[in-house]
Amino acid sequence: MAFQISIIEITENSRVVSLHEELDESLEAFNQLINQRDWQPEDAAVSLTDITNNKRMAQYALQDFNYGQSGQG
Repeated sequence: MAFQISIIEITENSRVVSLHEELDESLEAFNQLINQRDWQPEDAAVSLTDITNNKRMAQYALQDFNYGQSGQG
């Protein structure tokens, strides 16, 4: 299988952040992204897709804390 992590923008465009062969690696990368701070205002969500079967496995809508500065909270 192959897994793709993408950032979905407010405009509904998306950009690929990373590709992974293993599910555990993709979940680790997905988790790091959803806990990240300093996102750009146009970034709306993070998605994890099984590109072998063309199925979205998870999507996380960025929250207010995701846009804040690192170290705040």
